[in-house]
Amino acid sequence: MNRTQDELGLILSRTYLSLKRETSRMLQQFDLTPEQLSLVAELTKQDNITQKELADLTEREQTTVTKIIDKLVKKGLVTRGHDPHDRRAIRLKITADGRDLVETIKPKLKEVENHAYQGFQESDIELLHNLIHKLYQNLQ
Repeated sequence: MNRTQDELGLILSRTYLSLKRETSRMLQQFDLTPEQLSLVAELTKQDNITQKELADLTEREQTTVTKIIDKLVKKGLVTRGHDPHDRRAIRLKITADGRDLVETIKPKLKEVENHAYQGFQESDIELLHNLIHKLYQNLQ
């Protein structure tokens, strides 16, 4: 195969955009964006963290996280509170509605994944994940 310098970035970008487009379509019924889902889903794993910690975990700018959290708070999926040990820090907690919504969405996300993996063997999927993780680690 003849590879050009831009090919890897182009392939990854096109794949990401296609997956994001399909995920966005699915999430419309829940009035969420993929970016909003990623933050609220992260809070199901690590609740009561600061906005800075959430930004670091999701590799986003703090200002971007703040804007997304504003919308999630308005939707009643996340609450903000002050950190008792650091008055400058804002702690985030997922609400029961937020947890329920993530649980409702998980099977739908699995359907999107299954569509993306059509024609793949389980070993192919595992190898793909391992290779993408290795690429990510190499670039850190």
